[in-house]
This record gives sequence, C-alpha cells and structure tokens, in this order.
Amino acid sequence: MDTRDNVAQTSTLARNSDVQSADLIVGPIFPKEISAFASAANLGYSLQVSPLAASAPSVFNIGNLVSLVAPIDQHAEGLADYLTSKVRSRDRIIIYNSEDSESVKFLVPLTKRLNEIGKGKIDLVEINNLEDLDSRMTSDGKNYFITALLNKFAVDGMLVKLTDVRNNFGYDIQLIGHPNWAKSSFQSTNLRDLNTIITTSYHVDPSNSKVRSFQQQYNREFKIDPSEFAYKGYDTGYFFGSLLTKYGPDYAKSLLDESYKGLQTSYTFNYNPKWGYVNTFIQILQFDGYQYQPIK
Repeated sequence: MDTRDNVAQTSTLARNSDVQSADLIVGPIFPKEISAFASAANLGYSLQVSPLAASAPSVFNIGNLVSLVAPIDQHAEGLADYLTSKVRSRDRIIIYNSEDSESVKFLVPLTKRLNEIGKGKIDLVEINNLEDLDSRMTSDGKNYFITALLNKFAVDGMLVKLTDVRNNFGYDIQLIGHPNWAKSSFQSTNLRDLNTIITTSYHVDPSNSKVRSFQQQYNREFKIDPSEFAYKGYDTGYFFGSLLTKYGPDYAKSLLDESYKGLQTSYTFNYNPKWGYVNTFIQILQFDGYQYQPIK
C-alpha cells in the first residue's frame, strides 16, 4: 500500500479492512506518517514495524511500535559500554562538545551513561574549545577523544589539530566520531593515524558468504547491486517471516526472546510500554585507511 508520502492518505490506509485484520504491519517509512498511521489504525496487539527511521522511539510514544534502526541514544549507550570495558585507570576520556544540535543528541546521553556506569572508574573531562586540547591531554595513558561534529571543514580542521598534538607531544590518542561518519569523507590519513572508531547499526561484510549469495541473487533478479534499503528490507522480511512461521499470530509475545544475525545488522530488543520495542544492537567499526571495518 502506497502512502504517497502524504499524512491524509496514510490515515485513510490505516482504516483499510486489510490493515485492520493484519497480524503485522511494516511501515510507514517516514516519521510523520508513522504517528499518523498509528493514531488512525488502532492495531491492538498487532505490531507496527519501523524499518528505516532512526528517530527516537519516545518521539512517537506508540506501545506496539518496533524500531529496527537503533536511535542515536542507543549508539551513545553502546559506545559508553564499550569504552568502560576498555579504559584503564591511567586513560582519559575527553568529550569535545561543540554544542551544536547533533553533538547534543549524541554527547549528552553518552556522558550520562559514562557517569552512571563508570563513576569512580574513569577519568572524564569535557572541553568546548580545541585551544584547550593540549592542557587536557594525559601523557600517562591513552586519550579517547570523542566528537559528534559532522561539518566536513570543522572535522578536517579538528583532525589536523589532533594529529599535530599527537605528533608534537607524543600523546596516545584514539578518535571516536559520530555514527554518520560512515557515510562521510574526511582526511583518510589522519583518520587512520588517529585509530578512529565509530558506532554503527548497519554494516555489510562483502566477505560473508550469505552476503555474497544475496548480492548475486539480487543482481540476477533486478540487474543492479543491492542498496542499503535492499539489505534492510531483506533482514526485516526474513526475521518477521520467521517469527510468523514459528509462532503464528502470537509472535509478538516471543519478540524479546528471539535474536537474529542478519546481512547488515542483528536484532536484539528491549521493550518499553510507552514506545514499544527498540533494537539495541550496536557494532564498533575502525577506520583502516580505506573504510570502516568491524573490530574483532
């Protein structure tokens, strides 16, 4: 069913008899339509799957919504958990908060989580100006420098500053960037030299036999290579199709007990009565000079 990217059309479709009798709804895709659909559909116990939107589930407050793409605060929590497992007593975490909107969305929940689980265990400082960088680094251990900058010119300038500090003073620095860096192009040499890592909920490994098989079949069928949406569509269909086959209409009761390792992500869910089921899977990638690869 085509919503035509129109809220009124979405509301009309939500009242369709096929929708009302469905055990599973995948979509709508866009955030404004997700809310409009849920308000009009009144699905009861059936689930509404959001396959692509990375919006915070709390924005919608739909109890039967399934958010497959981990929201930014989930990235922050995943990164905090990873860092807490890696940081030693002599290391320092430096958060560079430029206070733009994207930085706030990522760094505020990250700082909160680090303070909760790392209290008394980690050395955490925050700076708002790169001029303070030299004085806030530690020479005793590793410096984990975290930023959520997205502007290319700002990021490239920061990379130069970090590399200069590293080369001139011998600081051990690991840079941690925003998840959207996976789709951005910055100075590759500096990214590599700073051992840059990011979080992601989407990664396709071309060496994986299942990925190669999917690529070949998709290319034969459609005469083009699969896009990000194709991989996400396949994982969504396979996972929920498997649940329906295994459990029938009562599949939702087992969603929290099931996990899935797909072509581009994994599914492991938490549940909140206010905003539904949220995929919590986060992966850590490191830049190797050419691309981001999973840390083993």
